[in-house]
Amino acid sequence: MINYYANIFIMRKTILILAFTLLSIFIYAQVDNQSGSQHLRIGANFFGNDTNLKVGYNYGISEMFSVGAGAYVLNDFYGFIRGDFYLDSVIPMPINLNVYAGLELGVFGIDFLNFDPQLGIGYSLSRNIELYFEIGNTGTAGVSFKF
Repeated sequence: MINYYANIFIMRKTILILAFTLLSIFIYAQVDNQSGSQHLRIGANFFGNDTNLKVGYNYGISEMFSVGAGAYVLNDFYGFIRGDFYLDSVIPMPINLNVYAGLELGVFGIDFLNFDPQLGIGYSLSRNIELYFEIGNTGTAGVSFKF
């Protein structure tokens, strides 16, 4: 009889530890747009002028805003600056989903100004890795690394 209660006690502890571990995994997968957060974004630009590789860096100013810079580097080469407003800071979203609206300003050489408003969605796989998709004048799909 004592072994029966000891086994139940051990099983309850095991279930509690397992539940806590699974809950922790979901908590750490949430999107992190805090002030000072830094993201390196690498993606494929598949819609717009040409197919390009897009590399960018974002820095979180607050929970709602980030600024960044980057470049398209495969077929065309030009740099841009960008700003993003995170909609999940004002609209309730699932923990690992990130929706944002942004604007990129860039220059193709010296005679063409690029103005690219966009809407993006990101899905966090872990605390440091996010898959993202942006649509606007150009469309980009890629991965974002937080450091």
